[in-house]
Amino acid sequence: MDFSRGKEKYVYNNKCREVYVMKLLIESASNIILLNETFPDSFDRRLLYRVIVSDESGRVFSTQRRKGKPTPKWNEEIEIHFNSYPIGQNLKLMIVCENCYNDPGTSTGQILKGRATIPIPINLGKVKVRKVDLVKLIGVEKKVNATISFKTLLTTRLITSA
Repeated sequence: MDFSRGKEKYVYNNKCREVYVMKLLIESASNIILLNETFPDSFDRRLLYRVIVSDESGRVFSTQRRKGKPTPKWNEEIEIHFNSYPIGQNLKLMIVCENCYNDPGTSTGQILKGRATIPIPINLGKVKVRKVDLVKLIGVEKKVNATISFKTLLTTRLITSA
């Protein structure tokens, strides 16, 4: 039996609640290396790229590391849960290159290749295919550094809470 009381639902005496789930399928990036970047071939083979995603509450999600200069492919899904309808919220995407110890100025081995801010979809149940520019601050100017392709889908799900 399913009885509704406000936003919470009770199914067979187990307390459930509805959450909003955004599925973000990171597909690939293109033109990730600028033409003026020159590294020896042996160095290029060690470069690993990953996408870091953060939401407005400060949660951070990440893809696996992938090789692939200048077009790394992830085809990896990140699932983000929200307790309330995330209308008007945005996600921040960053692509970082790892194993870049030859680059002066980095002690972590990571270099930011580009970033973008994307809105969380408004419509439930609709897949949205997107390709956006990744920008990087160079001096005082923002320059388009690459593009990233992804799909988004916002749905709801009932989860059991103890």
